[in-house]
Amino acid sequence: MTSTPPSTAPTPNRPRRRLLWWAPPIVIVAGLGLSIWSWTNSLLEMQSVSEARTVADFVENVGRWASRYGGVHVRTVGTHNAIPGNFLTRTTYSLNADQVAALTAAMAPDPKSLEAYHWKNPALIQREVADVVAESGSKASFRLTAASVLNTGNAPNEFEKRAMGAIREAANADAKSAAAQEYWEVQGRRLYFGRSVVAQKTCLRCHDKAENAPEFLRTNVAFNGGGGFGYVEGKPAGLISVNLPLPEPASMLRHMPLATWTGIALVALGLAWGVSTLVRARDAARRRAEARRVREARRSRRASSSRS
Repeated sequence: MTSTPPSTAPTPNRPRRRLLWWAPPIVIVAGLGLSIWSWTNSLLEMQSVSEARTVADFVENVGRWASRYGGVHVRTVGTHNAIPGNFLTRTTYSLNADQVAALTAAMAPDPKSLEAYHWKNPALIQREVADVVAESGSKASFRLTAASVLNTGNAPNEFEKRAMGAIREAANADAKSAAAQEYWEVQGRRLYFGRSVVAQKTCLRCHDKAENAPEFLRTNVAFNGGGGFGYVEGKPAGLISVNLPLPEPASMLRHMPLATWTGIALVALGLAWGVSTLVRARDAARRRAEARRVREARRSRRASSSRS
């Protein structure tokens, strides 16, 4: 009796085996791509947070600079100059009594030697710098706000309310924690960042109790927003609010150095090669096991034939 050699024709399982052979490398490459995309997004967010911190540092330093001089006095000369925006107090000087009399009578021509000094405190200076940045068309902007404000134009938006609430809650638990200093959110492709402004002793000159506020605040219409008082020294009182756009991940990936892409490609190829090697080794082991079973079956049949 002759034995029939095993068929070498393709089996229906071979396409499935090919699919299984390619599946692990495909999954690895897809997972690596997703990881790179997620990592890029996280990196861009932290980069934007760092930029927002730099902006907040700038705002604080503007306030420190102005505080060195007790604020800034904006000088105007003559009686027909435009008022230099908001100010807290105005002091007028003239060189001689004749010009004072002429100005009082409002009958003389513009006295060139008449000088007026409009005082702006540090917070007002920071506000005006923020306005200039906004008018410049800059993609990043900032402002100062508080839960209770003198000027209704500085009232907080919804993000700023959430930021101040989160910072206040964190400060009550641990005033030195990072969460008590800053808070941020990503909405769409923009980062909204808030840094706590802690009330200093000098702030209480204007922001203690309403009845203790200077007369120039109580009588200035621009600063009668119904709030801005009740600050407590050493406690969060306001917020430096910064918002700026997040860069697109695709833009960052396009600008990645060739060496970085080469390294990523080598890692992907190495992983794919390693997995494919393991898969091929497993298939080879299966083929060897199948061949052994075929040989054993042949020997068994031959033994049976010889006995018969």
